[in-house]
Amino acid sequence: MAAEQDLKLDGGGDAGETPSGGGKKKLIIIIVAVLLLIGAAVGATLFFLSGDDESEAGEEGGEAAEEVVEEPDIPAQYIILKPEFVVSFQVGTRQRFLQANIEVMTRKQTVADALSLHEPMIRSNIIRILGEQNFKALRTPEGRMALQDQLTQHVNQLIKRESGVEGVEAVLFTDFVMQ
Repeated sequence: MAAEQDLKLDGGGDAGETPSGGGKKKLIIIIVAVLLLIGAAVGATLFFLSGDDESEAGEEGGEAAEEVVEEPDIPAQYIILKPEFVVSFQVGTRQRFLQANIEVMTRKQTVADALSLHEPMIRSNIIRILGEQNFKALRTPEGRMALQDQLTQHVNQLIKRESGVEGVEAVLFTDFVMQ
């Protein structure tokens, strides 16, 4: 009896074991085939996408050359107006001060040259505009933004009037101290 049980455990039901062993083998083969198909699909996708990127890069290279012509000739230049601007305000009975370091941003060399050439006139007008401001309004971010916009428009008008070119993109405060 023990021998029969050993035979059954070791290899006693050949007919029952073949289908389950064969079924497991088939399942493993199917899983491996599916994984290979997924891997092939991912590989093909990456291959075709990388091939498209290269061909698009070549096509975009021609477009980029056209865009370079449309873009500004030189990168942004920042012209520092030195020394800093100091303006006094009479607020009630107290004397208040504003100190601002200002830089002008442009992308055109002709505008940069005009800013350097006409700097005394530009500084004088900036000081006048700063002195006309409401001290309490300048304490708010909105007031400073409005002042920046006003200065940008005014400096652009001065450069256009004196040199015949436009191109002042922004007047930037690199330091803005109020006392």
